[in-house]
Amino acid sequence: MYVRWPDYHYRNFHPADIFLTHLFSIVAGIGRVENTQSLYHNGLIPPLLGFTDFPHRDTLREFLRRYDATHLKSLQSAHDTLRSKLFHHLHLGYTAIVDTDTTPLTVFGRQQEAAAGYNPKYHGKHSYSPIIASEGTMGLSLGIILRPGNFHSSAGALDFLKQVLHKLPSSIAATRIRLRLDGGFYDKDIIHFLDVEGYGYVIAAKRTRPLRKQIVTARYHRFAPGWEVASFSYTPFHWDQSHRFIAIRRPVEAESETQQKLFTFKRYTYHNTLVTNLTLTPEAIYRSYRKRALQELLIRELKDSYYMSKIPSRMFYANAAYMEIILWAYDLVLAFQYLCLPPQHQHWNIHTLRRELWWLPAEWVKRDNRNMLLLPEKYHYEKLFTKIQKTISKLKPIF
Repeated sequence: MYVRWPDYHYRNFHPADIFLTHLFSIVAGIGRVENTQSLYHNGLIPPLLGFTDFPHRDTLREFLRRYDATHLKSLQSAHDTLRSKLFHHLHLGYTAIVDTDTTPLTVFGRQQEAAAGYNPKYHGKHSYSPIIASEGTMGLSLGIILRPGNFHSSAGALDFLKQVLHKLPSSIAATRIRLRLDGGFYDKDIIHFLDVEGYGYVIAAKRTRPLRKQIVTARYHRFAPGWEVASFSYTPFHWDQSHRFIAIRRPVEAESETQQKLFTFKRYTYHNTLVTNLTLTPEAIYRSYRKRALQELLIRELKDSYYMSKIPSRMFYANAAYMEIILWAYDLVLAFQYLCLPPQHQHWNIHTLRRELWWLPAEWVKRDNRNMLLLPEKYHYEKLFTKIQKTISKLKPIF
């Protein structure tokens, strides 16, 4: 794997060493770059990483500041190589589901390219608006693009989508790829591209006034207690041909205040409206799209547990590189879950992994010229810890 690193050699640290330090800090849950100083005088961590001492926080931050578009593209290309290997190891070579979503990343300074836009939590604050894609079966990341917060949700979406689809293994035919996209991808050009290329898709539709009339006049049937679904054909304004739309509604008396809904008309409240080219039943399409909620959980985990919301720099490409490193960390943890953990523990998220396996008051000693890790007494996952170590020792290198 070749990476074109930024031109930054400080003391005894190669750029690859600094990159790995960022990875380690993210996985270990250190948090902000400033918090890495807690490891500066640690006697165990630097030798484990092959260092004589731990890089200073200014060294870590300056490494990010040296990034430009060329170096970022090289880092992304190397990540794509890793993904191709993980697709093979995770047995994802025959079918794939692509999930996408956008999220605001609020900044509290004068970061490059940050702008005021849609930000429901901090109204009027400057932010970034990245698009994040993942594989919906296993959760493997497929890419991220960092954009200013005032970008329209569909800005750059088609190019990003083409890049994401190109990352999928060539063994997966277009007809075996399904995309579950949010409303930011409800765009004539995007849907035309997917139709021409033969990809299956379910996309949240924006409710224009003409579409709203179609929704309320469609013929519905009950598919679950308190839920009704309708399927109808409709040609949006300026589109070349009609498409299949799926609408969901509920009786007003069955609603709860916490459920999200589009609008209420007479005796019904209307929820999701989807456009699709799949031939499944309307209820099957709706249930499939609901699983896209896993993408929202992924974004929440990236923000809270991988500290994506902690913007490290004022420079745009430094922040974009940091977002890519976070996805590196996420994918490596995902590989650890599926390749090293027993099946009954593969659902553990990184917070549980840190608490039960990685944040241990253990002792590293040397006896008879051998390094040994002494686990705490009465550690309730000692057998699991040992089993994981044996599994790791039997794994073949990814590269």
